[in-house]
Amino acid sequence: MSSRHRCGHMRGDKGRRKRVRIARQQGNRCFYCRTPFKDAAAEGTFDHYLPYVLWPRNVVFNLVVACKPCNVAKGETLPLGLLLALRPWLDRDALKVAA
Repeated sequence: MSSRHRCGHMRGDKGRRKRVRIARQQGNRCFYCRTPFKDAAAEGTFDHYLPYVLWPRNVVFNLVVACKPCNVAKGETLPLGLLLALRPWLDRDALKVAA
């Protein structure tokens, strides 16, 4: 996520506190690979579960804390769990667009 998309609540001391709070709710681990954080404020990065390009909002229930490699690897794709949940409503043409 580029800095122009970052909202003020995601930077600085306020952002660090929010990362720690969300990481604590996740068991102080990366949301995707489950690697434990020693210091979530320093190691963790915010990630939008539903990508920012699809839903450009910084709402807490769409934010997860992930390690940098997982955050970069996910990029702007939909998580597998969400794709599986949406599968009954997707047809072949919709899946071609998503790929």
